[in-house]
Amino acid sequence: MKKIILLFIAAGAGFSAMAQVRGGDNFYAQKYVVDLNFPVGVLMQTPTYKFDANYTNVANQSIGTLKMGAGASYGVDAQFGYFIGKRRCFGIGTGISYTMMNADATLGNFHVEYQDKDAKDNIFWQVVSSTQPVKEKLTITSINIPVVLKYKKRFTTKLGFTMDAGILYNIQYDNKWKTDGTFDYEAIYKFAKNSVGSQVTVYDGAAAPDAKDWLITKAMYERTISVGTIPGIFDSLRTRGYDVALGVHPANNSGKISYTTGSIGFIVRPAINIRIKKRVHLNLGAYYSYQSFNNKTVDNYKLIDKMGSSYSSLLNTVSTTVASNMGINVGLRYFIGMPKDKDFDGKFDE
Repeated sequence: MKKIILLFIAAGAGFSAMAQVRGGDNFYAQKYVVDLNFPVGVLMQTPTYKFDANYTNVANQSIGTLKMGAGASYGVDAQFGYFIGKRRCFGIGTGISYTMMNADATLGNFHVEYQDKDAKDNIFWQVVSSTQPVKEKLTITSINIPVVLKYKKRFTTKLGFTMDAGILYNIQYDNKWKTDGTFDYEAIYKFAKNSVGSQVTVYDGAAAPDAKDWLITKAMYERTISVGTIPGIFDSLRTRGYDVALGVHPANNSGKISYTTGSIGFIVRPAINIRIKKRVHLNLGAYYSYQSFNNKTVDNYKLIDKMGSSYSSLLNTVSTTVASNMGINVGLRYFIGMPKDKDFDGKFDE
């Protein structure tokens, strides 16, 4: 009787150990996984650009530095992974990732003076200035195909470590931009006599206007106005054919610019792996990605022209942009298939 009781105790312990293994972390040794990641972080961009004032006979230009501020980044990444080897710690994975980002592009200041003609065909000195830093709000969408090396290591039946590291191949990078910038259009008329003695307007591109020039500028009216308002005076002159106005909003204040696709970047994503159920695990960690994008710039670029009826995005001056994303990542991992016990030892094969 004593031997029988001991036999039942031993069998119970064996079944208990087998159940613990079968319900435990041996699912971690499966070959196939599906990963779903939700990254949230910040975007940092460094542009390479060339800003030329392509106006006629430019003088006294002052153009600030183009900067792209840090923005928010969030998205979703779906991958299929395959692990190799006896313990299946290393593998490869691929899938698709979608990222949405918000950022700003800002030009510190914009002031340019150039030769132009008004509605009466008079040559004059056009002065265009931004009333504040020119800012564009960017909404960016990026689609990549990741190809990564995968690593997983368990510490206990419920806790482990996993990491993805590899390349990102970009198939779409779109920038939707919108600006609320405003510009002042002022004018300077210089008078001279032509060969037959008639008075005509001319442009000499001097560093400063002559004392006898006609100044249609805010500074001049702020010093001399006694009747009416400055915006009212500018509006009246505009209706009479002079190209002057204050606080001009661009007629086309939004649009979309797509960077050249096919760029290669990289991503690294370490995480702590927590078993929720046999097949379902939670990944909590961080990520960092880096990509460089090329862009086709606009020839003879002009920021704003034709009294605000033509505006060209600041991004049209950018030839390359380096984009870095970093932040936290929350993911789910699902193990596909049932672990096997080929040698029938009560433990799933690794």
